Amino acid sequence: MLDQLADTDNLFRAWRWLRSNPDATYKHYFRNLYGIYAIAENTLITSLQDRLRRGIYAPANACKIFLPKSSGILRPYSLLTIEDQIVYQAATNLVAERLFPKVKHRYEAQIFGHRYAGKNSIWFYRKWSAGYRAFNDAARAAFNDGFLFAASFDLTACYDSLDHGVLTHQLKGIGCTTEFCTKLTEWLSKWTATERKIYHNHGIPQGPLSSGCLSEVVLRHFDEGHRNSKRVRYFRYVDDIRLFGKNERDLRQSLVKLDLLSKDIGLFPQASKISIHKVSKIEDELKSISHPTEMSIRQKKVDQVRLKARIVELTPRFRISNPTRFKYLLAHAAPEAHLTARIWRIFENHPELYATLARYLGRYRKIPHKAAQQLIREIQVQELYPAVRNALLSAADGRLGSADGTELDRLVKVNIWKPRNLPADLYASAGQRLIKSGLLTQRQLAYALEPQRPGWARSQLILSLAPMNPANYKQLNKNLCDQNAEVAMAAAYMIAKNEVPILVAEKSINLNAVEVLREFDLIKSTSLRPCGIKTSLDRMVGRVPDIDWGQIFGDNYSEVERQAVLMLTSWKNDASTWVNAMDVFNDQLLEAIFRYDPSIGTYTGKIGSVLQPNGRLKRTYPCIYDLVNAIHNKRADSYLSHPLNKRTGRPTQRIRYSYFRFAKGLIQTALNELEEKLKSRT
Repeated sequence: MLDQLADTDNLFRAWRWLRSNPDATYKHYFRNLYGIYAIAENTLITSLQDRLRRGIYAPANACKIFLPKSSGILRPYSLLTIEDQIVYQAATNLVAERLFPKVKHRYEAQIFGHRYAGKNSIWFYRKWSAGYRAFNDAARAAFNDGFLFAASFDLTACYDSLDHGVLTHQLKGIGCTTEFCTKLTEWLSKWTATERKIYHNHGIPQGPLSSGCLSEVVLRHFDEGHRNSKRVRYFRYVDDIRLFGKNERDLRQSLVKLDLLSKDIGLFPQASKISIHKVSKIEDELKSISHPTEMSIRQKKVDQVRLKARIVELTPRFRISNPTRFKYLLAHAAPEAHLTARIWRIFENHPELYATLARYLGRYRKIPHKAAQQLIREIQVQELYPAVRNALLSAADGRLGSADGTELDRLVKVNIWKPRNLPADLYASAGQRLIKSGLLTQRQLAYALEPQRPGWARSQLILSLAPMNPANYKQLNKNLCDQNAEVAMAAAYMIAKNEVPILVAEKSINLNAVEVLREFDLIKSTSLRPCGIKTSLDRMVGRVPDIDWGQIFGDNYSEVERQAVLMLTSWKNDASTWVNAMDVFNDQLLEAIFRYDPSIGTYTGKIGSVLQPNGRLKRTYPCIYDLVNAIHNKRADSYLSHPLNKRTGRPTQRIRYSYFRFAKGLIQTALNELEEKLKSRT
């Protein structure tokens, strides 16, 4: 399956579905980056395919933001890099093809959300609104057939709680291979980790298109386990399960069954939302998408007077009883002073509607002074929810008068701009405002763009640097070499767009950025093949010297590259396996060094034969000697090598995790020495 994942058609299909994703919220974060990636999409996806097939693709940590819910707690939202989104979607494409034959007979009968549309569709999922309508039609039919009692069964934090062991079990049940499941859950651990890089063995990232399909693999357990269709009607929209029965007893039995099924797969029912009641009006039970269109907006031209009156009617005492209806109406409202004043009052009682408010304010060409002052006050006091500040800052962008804009700039610079502590979304919006206002010095800008800052946020700051200032040339060239592909591509785009001179060596530029620059005919290079040896060593010990490994290993390069990738798989995971793999790599390295430098003698293929304390290897390459000697001796202690240490006669054992720290220093020192020796011989 891993070969199928890296298939050209599959990767391009994944890329196509990312761009057709109807979720405007997620796409909003990536529209500019999708556009830059599309400039060189053919060569970039070819490069990604090459890294997947060679085993040197590695996912990046997700950029985490946290969105407030109506309850006051936070919903994690994961911004994956574009390459990670493509790989995640490509993996999910294979899952969807295996899942679909097993669930299609339940579509629009029991399952109404995340319904796979098929390979040839423009979209990955079938239209969500059609699923909502079918959900409601099925509920009406159940009510009309005499199923007058209803119950709901909701799960708590379904995406966050989904166990990777359970996911693997369910994936294997639809025909996915062990290797595929292992690789996918390894990637998921990276994408669900916190900003503190605490890795979990559960959860799928919220936000990406792919996660809906992956959740269906596990939630299918409820569909198959609930088989009481004659006495209870069962309908599921994602993790929201609705039951209709003819009496309370049947529903209670079904709820108990669902509770037991949830325990099978390690998910947790939301007890506060589970209830049984008799239905008096079926329309009150339905998803509000089915409600008829408002009279005020039935025509192409919206009747603003009737619409505003309807908003007042729906918000008595500035409280909302039907949030979905309110948001639908406000989305069609033209902003004006009286309505804006009312919306601010409603916001005091419903801060969870911050995104709706921000979109409404964003329809102003210029926000009136009174509303602008209220907006600035809200940005100042919303310390608990950075996402609210971010949304309001975005709404204010380019829409404030001179005095109000200056006041907001001062607030952002003095009270908000704390680069070390800001979450990515507020980091981006606050930084963009200060850049556009010219309130960041070159030193402050360089600090804001340091590699430890969130990659997605840094890419947004770089794209805010136009119109170009010659003082930014050096910064943009530095970002061309950034390890984060999106940061480097953003810098490449700005360099090309603004005719900035390229001041760095081509070989130091991020390879994805090279392809963007090539499309603008700014670089003539045709090489786009990262070195798997350097990539593996970089990920193990940090940035290593730029050594021409192809020249050193010659015809054996491919074999050594595979060994380097094998080492990487056990790094910081299994010290015993890694020591044995590193010993093999050292064997290959010694053979190459002795061939490259005949002055130290010949290599017979046995590491022990060149490890004399006073030998020529020790005298000429002391740091490489120390590395090889230490690893070879440690291998003798490993239970994966021999039952007894041949030198001491003692039983071998598992190598401790702490050995990685010691080995890291040896590798860094040895590679620095090798670089110096190679330079001295050229």
